Amino acid sequence: MSQLPSTLGRAGAALCVAILVGGLLAGCAPKKAATPPPPSPSGPVPFAKSAALATNLSALDGVGGSVQGTITVGKDDRPLSGTVSISGKSSQIMLVEGGTTPDILDEIVVDGERFTSRDDKTWIARGAKTAGTDLKSLLAGADTVLDSGVRKVGDVSAHEVLTSPDKIDVAPALGIDTWTFDEETTTLHIWADDSGKPLGFGASMSWKATIGGVSQPVTADVDVMFATTPPAEIKAPANPWQWIEDKPTGIALGIPAGWKPTDVNKSLGLTTYYDSASGTTVAYISLGAAGTASLTEATEAIAAKLDDTPSARQSAVIGSEDALWMTVHRTKQKDYEVVAIVLHETLAYEILVLGGPADEKAVDAQAVQIFSAVEFTR
Repeated sequence: MSQLPSTLGRAGAALCVAILVGGLLAGCAPKKAATPPPPSPSGPVPFAKSAALATNLSALDGVGGSVQGTITVGKDDRPLSGTVSISGKSSQIMLVEGGTTPDILDEIVVDGERFTSRDDKTWIARGAKTAGTDLKSLLAGADTVLDSGVRKVGDVSAHEVLTSPDKIDVAPALGIDTWTFDEETTTLHIWADDSGKPLGFGASMSWKATIGGVSQPVTADVDVMFATTPPAEIKAPANPWQWIEDKPTGIALGIPAGWKPTDVNKSLGLTTYYDSASGTTVAYISLGAAGTASLTEATEAIAAKLDDTPSARQSAVIGSEDALWMTVHRTKQKDYEVVAIVLHETLAYEILVLGGPADEKAVDAQAVQIFSAVEFTR
């Protein structure tokens, strides 16, 4: 990963030039050749207020701001936006990846407990946040020694104080799960004023991800400049879903609290969870290597095995991968089924949501929520 460009001040050199030129214009040319100024430094220099900045970062509280940045996948550049807040021991981060279909990633950490959402509506209880990976710990652990110079971020001029590359993993602190990242690198920087007051932070990250069966380079550059108004109180979301992580299958997903595992369809290789209150079921299975089959081909192969004729195919994004889903009224089982097919790296997955035949809209809505809460873990 290439580091952010360094921008070093040239104040001393500029002052020498101004004096020399001013003297010539006033008819006061020097009687002997002027001694040339010493060469300016070509890299980061010590930050004069390193100790003050370290103290301020350790005590950082009641700050927040807007995210600005860019993520590049292959040759495709997409804008990054969102918000960041720190209040007491709690934090909240929302990242929005722009494009044809915006991709939302939310994280709230309250009392060390992590909650995530992919639509800013359905929240999932993810358990304890790994110690030292929260946003406040990230900033408290930043290096404060090296100043890469004064740069302008938006309307604010600030010192860019760099942390050594790969000393701190920024992605988890931003709520990003790095299950499938390869060759990940990251560099953190703090924006500070002349007195060592933190004005914001940012990061440059890169990794490789297999998308659509093809390994692609991904780079992301983000900056957050703190606003002058303190953030609102951060609270844990009400009624969060439960988190199911199936390491052998390589999939994790959120489902409503109270749904229980069941052995129904276990003989078919399906992992199933059932809600006795609504009669709704969710199930998933890894179909194994997809070989050279495209998503459309894999979907049509599944459709051909159904006893009843399915609906037209609809597009979705599941676990950051393109997916297709269809619906079918199953005559023999007397139910209504949503069937989604997704290819992740070299594997094909099938995800099913089933309910009563009279509850089409409710089952469709439930399926879309569950699809948005899927992550692939290998």
